[in-house]
Amino acid sequence: MLGLRHTFRAVLLWAFVMYLGALAFVAQGQQLSQNPAKQQPQTTSSAPSEIENPPAAVVIDDRPIFYLNAPVGAYTAADRAAAIQQRILDLAKSGDVPVESVHVEERAEWSEIRSGNGLIMAVSDLDAQARGRARQQLAAENAEIIRYSARRYREAHTWKNLLLGLLYTALATLACGAFLWGLLRFRRAVRTRVEGWLNSRMSQPEVPSHLRLSAVYLWGPLLGLGTVFYWIIIVIVLQAYVTAVLRFFPQTEQASLRTTDWFASQFAIVGRAVTDYLPNLVLVIVIGAITYLVLRADTRIFGDIEAGRLKISGFYPEWARPTANLVRILVLALAAVVVFPYLPGAKSPAFQGISIFLGVLLSLGSSSAVANAVAGTILNYTRSFSIGDMVRIGDTFGEVVEKGLLVTRILTPKRETIAIPNGTVMGSAVKNYSTEAKTTGVALYTTVTIGYDAPWRRVHELLIGAALATQDIIKDPAPYVLQTALNDFYVAYELNVYTRTPTRMAEIYSELHQNIQDKFNEGGIEINSPHYTALRDGNTTTIPAGYLPESTRPRLSGFVRPKTKRRGVIERRNGSSPSVRPVNRIYLAKRVDRLSVYGSRAMPCSVIMAVTYWWGVTSKAGFRVATSCGAMETPARCFTSLPERSSIGISSPETIFMSMVESGAAT
Repeated sequence: MLGLRHTFRAVLLWAFVMYLGALAFVAQGQQLSQNPAKQQPQTTSSAPSEIENPPAAVVIDDRPIFYLNAPVGAYTAADRAAAIQQRILDLAKSGDVPVESVHVEERAEWSEIRSGNGLIMAVSDLDAQARGRARQQLAAENAEIIRYSARRYREAHTWKNLLLGLLYTALATLACGAFLWGLLRFRRAVRTRVEGWLNSRMSQPEVPSHLRLSAVYLWGPLLGLGTVFYWIIIVIVLQAYVTAVLRFFPQTEQASLRTTDWFASQFAIVGRAVTDYLPNLVLVIVIGAITYLVLRADTRIFGDIEAGRLKISGFYPEWARPTANLVRILVLALAAVVVFPYLPGAKSPAFQGISIFLGVLLSLGSSSAVANAVAGTILNYTRSFSIGDMVRIGDTFGEVVEKGLLVTRILTPKRETIAIPNGTVMGSAVKNYSTEAKTTGVALYTTVTIGYDAPWRRVHELLIGAALATQDIIKDPAPYVLQTALNDFYVAYELNVYTRTPTRMAEIYSELHQNIQDKFNEGGIEINSPHYTALRDGNTTTIPAGYLPESTRPRLSGFVRPKTKRRGVIERRNGSSPSVRPVNRIYLAKRVDRLSVYGSRAMPCSVIMAVTYWWGVTSKAGFRVATSCGAMETPARCFTSLPERSSIGISSPETIFMSMVESGAAT
């Protein structure tokens, strides 16, 4: 019901439009009938009265019966036509005066047309000259026209004809409505039947895929074409209905004729235009066929190049697709330029103005788009990367998932798709990790810093072992280590490995770092970057003991008080065992904390070393100090963090430092 309601709304809308059109034609016909100069141009250009006094029509029932060209005294031709029209209507409406009473009476300079004793009009020599006839002949013709018009008016304007017109209008309305209803039902039935047949036919598995796709893509256009024909039929039916209804009444009969003539003329114009366009249409079809064949050849040739079936020296397979697109664009542009003059309306000012406007709009608003398109074309031929390659463009790292004409899309390891304009890609450095990975493998590298006390050969061995234990790292080329820097406190080791799966770069790096930690922990080497703060008073160097001669290797060091032995003092002479006394480190920490400046707990360890150095000198004790405590550790934390010792007889820097401090504190 809803669809039927919308259909009838559309029908009523079309009927209303046709009614307005009919009214417009009626008004135009009345205007033309009152100003027949536009309908009947005169061939006699010598008479000045034709220009000063245009002809005026005498109209009865919306039909001009004859024309007046000359004025009479102060009355123009239009004034005469209006007066004569009213006299003829009075004669036609009056039943007392017979129509046969209309006759012509000749005078010396004019001819009078009378009905009984009443004057209807006068025909002058100027009227006869304008019409190209003799005055008596023109008067006789006008009298016969007046008799016919009056008789026809009396026959048409009766109650019988009016009732018959209303009856015919009702019958025409019923017939038009029934036809439109049947047309609507027929259209719905045909559409339902065809859709059902297509659905049942296309659901069968034996139907080829190309037929199924053809039905899917052609059904919509065919349905639209059927809708166009449906509305054309509706318009024709409504036009016929309006014409018939207007013809049932004498007042609108001429409007009906003009409406029919207008529609016929429009269809004739369309048919003539179609007929005249047929040669151009043939040229357009030929150009379209040639373009189609060229595009098919373009697709076939470059498809073979991309698949490797056709090889051209110096032309890479990855160039095939962008080159095919460029050739396709050029062919279509050339075909458009050739076809344009043969299109209907191509030479009209409106079409040309729209073309110029679109050209200016594109030239002003698409500069960045054109720059990106040119950059995308250049990138295709520079072979910087392909779809599926792992690249780094600027700060963006990931896999190339799309190479478009305007943008390049990167899928990062975090599963984020980033669109980069091709102009930006063109101006950035592109690192491609997949190009060499397909042949020898791409190199991955990481840097570890180890102190000077670790043998570098051992470090190399551990790093290479960690690399070989990592998945997806190849053995040929073999991993290798470079010592890239000898810094103040540590050595920088760069481990270089190769892999053929750059898509797992993040996982490879993570697993490699895990294996490095495991290997160094198993090898007993700490991965740190030690920093030294030393008072060089003969303390031990950081060179590994294996590189030093036996005589210069470090010995257990303490300090000696030369004369007296006090409580808490440790003595060592000629390598004899020192007297060992346990150290109360909490007591030492409290004593040393009192040395902090203004009571601060963040006294650097270097301050403690300086104070203890002064303390040892005043106690006549020689010593050496080395510590790895943090530079901003508080004294209490520095001492209490030392490992537990049952004595300070062990030759470690912390023990020597504590023994020196306690010795000074005991004195």
